[in-house]
Amino acid sequence: MIFTLFKDICFEVTEPETLIESYCFQSNFYSKYDFDRPNGDERYHRVRFIGARIKEDVVKKCRSRISEYGSYLSTIDERGLDWLLEKATVDERNSFISNLSELTHRLDDIPLVGLSRATNILHTRFPEVIPMVDNPLQKEYKKLRKEWRKGDWHQMLFKDYYDNLLEKSTSDNLQELHERLSYLNLTKVRIFDILWWSLLKSESREYKKIEWKTIRRIH
Repeated sequence: MIFTLFKDICFEVTEPETLIESYCFQSNFYSKYDFDRPNGDERYHRVRFIGARIKEDVVKKCRSRISEYGSYLSTIDERGLDWLLEKATVDERNSFISNLSELTHRLDDIPLVGLSRATNILHTRFPEVIPMVDNPLQKEYKKLRKEWRKGDWHQMLFKDYYDNLLEKSTSDNLQELHERLSYLNLTKVRIFDILWWSLLKSESREYKKIEWKTIRRIH
């Protein structure tokens, strides 16, 4: 299967189901979060399973700020990623990205949070539509977008992320994988997170001597 990342990176995964199953098998995050997801605000207590080492008092501060956008984001999350990408108007999608960017910026301003942890918390609460933008993804994005700067960087990154999911090969393959992996109870966003994380992990210095066979960058 062929996927894209921010439109500029194209990568191939020859055995995506095996790769994702393997990830889920070894990941405590999967067993404690993905497979058995509680509803609504009950999801916040699952943040500690994502490996971000977020203290409880910090989560409470984030939760308070998220609550100001909670009703709006819950509505989008319930409608799902397919609605956001295929049925929402351009104005509706841009409004969502603007609100998400503004909220992420407010969470980023809380000491000991930052962009990675902010999106980890948001993904835990709204797993259908909000991705986790971890450090490896930020570093890769910075290579592609030299103009990326703190200030309006969140909106720019999120827009490129969702635009990427509109690419036909990525969209079609994610849909197929989501159906084939329905027994894992993963959202499309989570499936894509595992794929791009696996690609960037395979290219990291720590594993550069390994000749990866199941995942590779095409260009």
